[in-house]
Parts: sequence; C-alpha cells; structure tokens
Amino acid sequence: MDDLKMFFDLGYVDSDTALGLAYIYKPRYGLINKSIGMQNYYEVIDVDMGFKTSNNFFISVLKNSGEVISLGNDFSEDDFALDFKSFEELSKECGEFNTDLFLKQYEEKMGKFYTWNYAKNEFEEIKDEKFLEKHRKKKKIVPKDLNILNMYGKIKETIIAQDEQVKQILAAVYKNQKLINSSLDLETISKLKENIIVYGPTGTGKTEILTQVAKLCDVPIVIEDATSFTESGYVGRDVSEMLSDLYSAAGMDIHLAEQGILIIDEFDKLADSGSNGALDGPSRNGVQRSLLKILDGGTVTFREDNYEGNVIDFNTSKLTVVALGAFSGIKKNDDYSDISMKDFIDMGIMREVMGRFSKLVAMNHFSREDYRKILLESNLSPLNTYQRLFAELNIDFSYDDKLIDYIIDEAEALDCGARSLKTVFDGIISSDLFDIFAGKKKSIHLTVPNDKSKSYVAKKRASENRKRVGFL
Repeated sequence: MDDLKMFFDLGYVDSDTALGLAYIYKPRYGLINKSIGMQNYYEVIDVDMGFKTSNNFFISVLKNSGEVISLGNDFSEDDFALDFKSFEELSKECGEFNTDLFLKQYEEKMGKFYTWNYAKNEFEEIKDEKFLEKHRKKKKIVPKDLNILNMYGKIKETIIAQDEQVKQILAAVYKNQKLINSSLDLETISKLKENIIVYGPTGTGKTEILTQVAKLCDVPIVIEDATSFTESGYVGRDVSEMLSDLYSAAGMDIHLAEQGILIIDEFDKLADSGSNGALDGPSRNGVQRSLLKILDGGTVTFREDNYEGNVIDFNTSKLTVVALGAFSGIKKNDDYSDISMKDFIDMGIMREVMGRFSKLVAMNHFSREDYRKILLESNLSPLNTYQRLFAELNIDFSYDDKLIDYIIDEAEALDCGARSLKTVFDGIISSDLFDIFAGKKKSIHLTVPNDKSKSYVAKKRASENRKRVGFL
C-alpha cells in the first residue's frame, strides 16, 4: 500500500477521486476473418478495482496494487483499462452497494473480443464464429495455489525416474514465463531467458515433460521434426514455418505465440556426423544457420497460412526453444554422464548454435526398477490407462502379478524406453479387445502368454546367438 500512499502524496489521487471497477484489455493482432484480414483486436483479460484519476489513469488497488495504466485506448502496445464505473454509479444501477455483485457483472465480459469501429468511434464485439472457435479459451480448473512446487508434483504423477530432469526443465520454462510477465524490456528478457537441449535415450520422457510443463503454464507448444526442414532456397520446409505452426497452435494470436514453446525434435540429426544420411552436410549446416535467426531473439517474418498475402512479424525474444535428441554418438561409458558442450560441437552442432543453448539436460536410462515404477505408478502407463478405460466400459479388469515381470522383461528387450511398455501391453491385450468392444466379454484377466513365438526376449536372444556363431 506504500505505492498508493505515494500517489496520494503526489496529488494523483485525492479525496474526490472515484473508486470503482474497470475492464483490463490486452491488445492482440491476428486474422479475424478472411474478408477483413489481419488487424488489431482486443481481449478482456481481467477486471480490477481501483481509482480513476483526474488525468485519466487507473490505479489498481485489488489485483496489482499500485499499478498505473491508461484509462482509455490509445492503440499502444500496453494493456489499458476501459469501461470504468465508480461504485456510486454501480450502486445506482444495481440498487444497492454490493461489491460481489458488481464483480460478477463485470466478469461476465471476461474473455470476450472486440475491434475498434472508427466510423462509430467505439468498440464492437467480434461475432465471427470461426474466429471465436479458435480463440475462445476453454475454462480450466486450475488450483489457485499452483506454483512451481505444485507443478513439479503434478508432472511427477506422469514422469517417473527423471526427478532432477523435471526440476531443471520446469525451472527453466517457469523462469522464462516469469520474465515474459515482468516489466523488463525485450532485450533484457532475451538475454536472461533459457533455451534448452534435452538429450538421452528414446522413450525416457523428453517430449512428455515439455508437454506437461506447457499445459501447466498455459502456453502454446509445437513439436517439429528437424529432419523435415531445409535451408532457405532448397526443396523442403523453411525454419520460419516452425513459427507459423506455433502461431496456428496459439489460435493465430501472435502475442500468445511469441510466449510459447518451440520443440525441435531429432535435433541430433542436424549434426554433421551420425545423421544416418537424413540430410546432406550443406543442408544440415544450412538449417542450423537458419535456426540462429530464431535463437537470437529477433524478428522472423512469415506469411499467414490461411490468408494469402498477409505477412506476420514474429518476435522470438520471449520464445522458449527446446532441442531434443538421442545424441547416441556422444555417449561415454555406455551412458550420458560427463557430457560437455564440446561433445555436441565435435559431433557436428555448430558452435554458434550451441552458444544459444544455456541449459543441457541429460535424461536417465531406465533400470528394471524404473520400468516397474512407471508401469505401476505413472498415470499414463498402459496398465493405468487401460484400467480407466475398462472402468468407463464397466469391464472387470485384473491381472497376475507375474505379468508385471513379464512385461518388464519384454520392454527391456525391446529397448525403446517407456514406449516399450505400451507396445508390449498392447500386444498382450489385443486378442481380448475385439470381444470386449463387441460386448462378448464383461471381464478380462491377463496372464503371461503361453505363446512365446513373438516374444521380444526370444527375438533378442536369437539375434545374439546368430551374432555369436557368425551369421550376422
């Protein structure tokens, strides 16, 4: 409240200043409909209580105590307040002084979108259904006390045996979002934010961790395959299309897209060596050079997909970029310990590119006990997801304890991380699914299969035997 006292002392607020409520608008830019094209529009993002000053400013006393924003739209890039009404005016309209009633009436307008009608000199609500379908936010039940500890706990319900990795990734993204929502300038945000490389065995949760973090932070996310892109002028996708995809994922809201997460999967395939011929050398280096434009925190231009001729300027200063890859070529001692930035450079990632990634996160290889925990504890394990499905279908579901060890044996032989568990489980249960969906079965009990002809363990053993006797 010291801020408010300062405003009184400076004369901005006096005893005659009105106290009331105002809507807070956020300027946006996007495609409203094809006939209108790209233009500014405005979303009601909050309702706040505060003072209206004589020089037309709004001073918050409820949501962001002490914050001062312009009361009335000057079409600037900043948030602004509109539709201010004093409690005296609201009492006359509603018949009695009731703050809760006033707030409820104001909040009914939250999440609506408006354009400025120059002819009428007033705001008009956007009614285009296609626009609203893409932009209208679905109500989510998010705990009010959701902080980094709560988020960590939520992610651990899904991701097992990667506790430190979850902490590092979550902390980096959480920090980036805090920076984005601060009052710091873009250059400072760009210098402080972190881009991340997450590397390690397949199926260890690299993508899933980022997906969970983006969901909890309520930011858009896209996952792009690095091998599908080429440098500008070559046949293939240009790296700027990554931003176009993120823009689409954000409902064509450029401001929201600029705060999102861009995941570049198969990043190791851009290295000069170990790419298995996915891209030729010049193309790989060209893609890396093109990525510098995104990683540097500048403006990248692309054409809006759904409206020919519209050009979008995407400022990447707030963007979180995460590169994923197995990077099996840099393993030491059969694991990913003691890996440094130099190892990535030696493998073929350009020094300039590596310099733009401030955090390297190595995923753990799963032990047998990790597989067991994933299968029994993760809310996304095949065992738990099928249990929820069968409960929905009123199917009694049970299994033998020995089945768990069998699934783990098979998953270890398949060696595709957590994905192996689903592959093995789907193979076991597939013969029963038709009868269940056909209504012929009301219960299912899974046991270790008698037929071992399709066993991954048996296939692996046979392959090793062939190598041992010199057939392979």
